Amino acid sequence: MANKRMTFLKKLLEFSGLHPDRVRTRWVSSAEAVEFVHEVSEFVEDIKKLGPNPLKAKTKEAAY
Repeated sequence: MANKRMTFLKKLLEFSGLHPDRVRTRWVSSAEAVEFVHEVSEFVEDIKKLGPNPLKAKTKEAAY
């Protein structure tokens, strides 16, 4: 069920103008601290590569 929801969410993000890679799921046990740090660090790097949220700029333009 979670995979189905993530697929739908990614399509919704893309439709909204956001890259679908801005969201992901990964199951990590609380006992896997090293794996958790790795996953979060990797995700942050991927988001940085995508650049700023494009909707933020559109929202600021619409406000003026």
